[in-house]
Amino acid sequence: MHFLPKMLLMSACFVATSATAQQSFSIQLPDMQISADRVIRGDGDTYGLGDWQCVFTVTLDGTMLKVNGKISFTEKANDFTTIVGEYHQCIAVGELERCRHCTVSLDEIQGTVSGPNIGARGYRWFNGQGLVRRAKIQTDTFGNDAGNIGGTVQFAPIRVLVDCSIAIKG
Repeated sequence: MHFLPKMLLMSACFVATSATAQQSFSIQLPDMQISADRVIRGDGDTYGLGDWQCVFTVTLDGTMLKVNGKISFTEKANDFTTIVGEYHQCIAVGELERCRHCTVSLDEIQGTVSGPNIGARGYRWFNGQGLVRRAKIQTDTFGNDAGNIGGTVQFAPIRVLVDCSIAIKG
């Protein structure tokens, strides 16, 4: 009988000396410019009836956010022109310096925005999904489209989840 109470006491002390602290904070990415500058099919001057899509992903590497984007414009007729572009940036997140021994994850890591070619009518806003809040895109020009179509992407705040094991001094 003497052995059992000591085991329960040790078990209770172990539970009381460790706890998990969960926190979260938000990061607002800056607006980013993306353009389609590479013709991979057809000629870049006859992009016409078609659609476009832009996809952005964010990954975490230590205290750095890696932001990657791809945009493509695809023609549905004529010579089926396809024009693409990419975006890459690393952003230091100072708040993560305090979390080096914690488990850190991102709540939303991907977003898209897309739409039809609206012709050479200048820039228009298109609503996004997930990480991408909206984008102001020019879908066509009067001339060579490669390097001249694309625009500004705006993002929803990214929620960072932080789990840290902490010791409670008794």
